[in-house]
Amino acid sequence: MPLNSLRAGGVVGVDTNADHLAAWHLDPHGNPVGEPRRFDYDLCGTANYRDAQLRHALTRLLHWANSSGVRAIAVEDLDFTDSKTREKHGRKKKFRQLISGIHAGRLHARLLAMAAEQDLSVIAVDPAYTSMWGDQH
Repeated sequence: MPLNSLRAGGVVGVDTNADHLAAWHLDPHGNPVGEPRRFDYDLCGTANYRDAQLRHALTRLLHWANSSGVRAIAVEDLDFTDSKTREKHGRKKKFRQLISGIHAGRLHARLLAMAAEQDLSVIAVDPAYTSMWGDQH
């Protein structure tokens, strides 16, 4: 489906964080509508626990997106494969651990599969645009 068609009814913009998904309903022009939402998860514990936490947060996000009447979810296209190295971030151990804990690839794969079941599309957005918007507003 063309991007303009997906954006016509607005989208839910999602920002991935270390312990939650931050979401906001956006109108067709990208302006926030209503209040932002937060979907918490805990990435400590076993792999099964982390996966269940992620699924639960995504399920709540998708239910809210459906109730908002949107046809798509816009999410940052995060690729941390180059960012996890010590050469890139030096001795910033806490920052490297934060980046490693997000598992963006797993989150996006899970989101794509779950959104397809809800008949929602996923739009990958350059993180620079979401950061610029956040800085301006």
